[in-house]
Amino acid sequence: MSGWLLPRGAFANLPLVRFFLSLVLLAAACGDDDTPRPDGGPGGSDGTDGVEAALVLGTGVTRFVEVTEGGDVELVNGPQGGWHVDVTMRIYGLDPQELTMRIEGYDAATDESIGIPIERVLTERRVQPEDDHWLRVGDQLIFAIDSPAGVVGRDVRIEARVTTPEGERAEAELVVHVIDEEP
Repeated sequence: MSGWLLPRGAFANLPLVRFFLSLVLLAAACGDDDTPRPDGGPGGSDGTDGVEAALVLGTGVTRFVEVTEGGDVELVNGPQGGWHVDVTMRIYGLDPQELTMRIEGYDAATDESIGIPIERVLTERRVQPEDDHWLRVGDQLIFAIDSPAGVVGRDVRIEARVTTPEGERAEAELVVHVIDEEP
């Protein structure tokens, strides 16, 4: 029965066929990245084209919520029993790949550190492209307090900076008034 569908020896070059098929699939996977970029151009740009490095702080869990200087920010009781405020940032003019982000908190009246500093290394997968900037959501300034009374009704200075591996940086600070109105 051999040979009734394929001629004899048709599979003799099977390793070679597999090799060329692998090359075709690999080339297809390496195609252009069509992910929208903050500079409005097609994928491949680092989003820094002609934009000065800058950092803007806000709040929000899933989107950027603008907070004016001295504006109210809700205290959140975290799932592990601690207390925090949500921090969101807009990053302008810096490539987010391997960007080091640091967030710290201070009592605005005394300059005493009241937050647990956080530091993260970002990648493009950990930020979202938006218009002319990158958006970083989901960070928290965790307070080193025993109860909400340690920060509620006080002004807190949030300081943040992002630094490239080459040392270029953008910094921002925002004084917020911590409230606890949501149950």
